[in-house]
Amino acid sequence: MARIEKSILINADTQTIDQYAINAHTYPQWFAGVESVEVDGTFPEAGGQVKAQYKAAGVTFELLMTTREIVHGSHILFDMEGMITGAQHWSYAPAGSGTQVTCVFDYDMPGGALGAIADKLIVERMNNGNIENSLANLKKIVEG
Repeated sequence: MARIEKSILINADTQTIDQYAINAHTYPQWFAGVESVEVDGTFPEAGGQVKAQYKAAGVTFELLMTTREIVHGSHILFDMEGMITGAQHWSYAPAGSGTQVTCVFDYDMPGGALGAIADKLIVERMNNGNIENSLANLKKIVEG
């Protein structure tokens, strides 16, 4: 299983950040690679789901994110199914007058040994860039 962990300081409180971070309808605005979403009536609460059209390396695929756990103002944990399976954990920590937002992305690539090679050569770098870009985009939108 591959693991990516990235953080960014956002000069806002958690309630302001959550207007975007747990509002799936805003994902196409800031979450790198997400082109569109379909949200059920429960998300972001536990058991809620988002179907996202995700584009990476020129390939568009569906990704299903299901909330495993949410503690408002603290963290949210999603399980992911689709071309990549795994979990994303987004957490908040007070930092000065703002909030440190951290994303931990644990994932598996399909395809056994070939999938592992593709991950090391292409996918891991792309996922690193997408998480960094997503955090930077979230910061830009939240801070205005």
